[in-house]
Amino acid sequence: MKYSVTLNKRCFSLLLLLSFCFTPLSAAAKLVIAQGGASGYLMGHNLPSLALAVAMDADIIKLDVVMTGDNEVIVFGSPTLGRASNVTEIFPDRAREDAQYYVLDFTLDEIRQLTLQDPAGRFPAELSPRLTIPTLDEALALLGALDRSLAKLKKICIAVEIKQPWLHRKEGKDISKPVLSILQKYNYTGQTDNVFILSYDTVELKRISRKLLPEMQMSIKLVQLVESNEGQESMTEEWGEWVSYNYDWMFSKSGLRSLGGTVAAIGLPKYMLADSRGKLLLESFIENAHQLGTMIFTYPVQKDEKTRLPFISSFEEELGFFYFTVGVDGVMTDFCGDAVKYLKKGPTPPTIQMQQGQSVPPSIEMVLDDPLQLTSPAPVLEIKE
Repeated sequence: MKYSVTLNKRCFSLLLLLSFCFTPLSAAAKLVIAQGGASGYLMGHNLPSLALAVAMDADIIKLDVVMTGDNEVIVFGSPTLGRASNVTEIFPDRAREDAQYYVLDFTLDEIRQLTLQDPAGRFPAELSPRLTIPTLDEALALLGALDRSLAKLKKICIAVEIKQPWLHRKEGKDISKPVLSILQKYNYTGQTDNVFILSYDTVELKRISRKLLPEMQMSIKLVQLVESNEGQESMTEEWGEWVSYNYDWMFSKSGLRSLGGTVAAIGLPKYMLADSRGKLLLESFIENAHQLGTMIFTYPVQKDEKTRLPFISSFEEELGFFYFTVGVDGVMTDFCGDAVKYLKKGPTPPTIQMQQGQSVPPSIEMVLDDPLQLTSPAPVLEIKE
């Protein structure tokens, strides 16, 4: 008797989740993702901030990366320098016509002359230490050294977000391959290694998954980030114009299934998960993602009252709402230390009574069958009896 058995990708994904970081994780583990390191305490994307996030026991250290004009990969939260550095003081005449100072227009030597500044104004310049912009190589060297020192206590997990690959492509730059080369240098090469690659750019994730990783004999976990269809994190060229990417297809069952075949997690902004009145918006989507073995992350969860959902009264309450009511697996936050403390003290699910919402927004009801060919057919085992 002969049977065709399709491998259960859900089980395979679950095994990956159980082994990817620190000590073995249960399926219900809740993760603290340190945005730019301990950025709420010491600004973000600098070496001291990364070390502080490790000391605070963040589960995942998230690094944003962009490329300089001389093809160096640096750790910085944006392709433009104006808001988070003193570039206007050091290089006042280097802005483009849109008044922006693009990292791509500066060499690494010039970048090293800059000092980080906090866009949120939490750290007055006159009272702040001189924090500079590191390269990805320098950041991984530091984290690797800490990893070796703390090997018996924990394993440091990193998430590298490639910022706006479309902008780099537009400028004739390939940022993804150098990023992968640097990760490879530090032995981040496999599914069981403590590393994620994140991007809003679905087309680039497809390229990484289908072309670059096989060519470089690597297999790294990928994370699809999602924003509004009017955003600029991911753009595509249509008829000579760059237009915002449309993420709607992902929210159909077939779209989620095809996406889940490539990515380990999906990162959704918190406004997509609950509205201002507390109505849950994507319950079925999260449930279906978990059934496929795909984690759900959300962002940003911050202490600033202005960014908080209106029905939430505190940072801890918002953490509890997203972890336990919405059911996300990980939260990206500037305040990793406080989030870790919240989870360590054994939080209980919030008692807020939420409205039950529809499974997906009505504008997203569509059926697409792997439109970007993100997945390959599941392997088939031939079993004979």
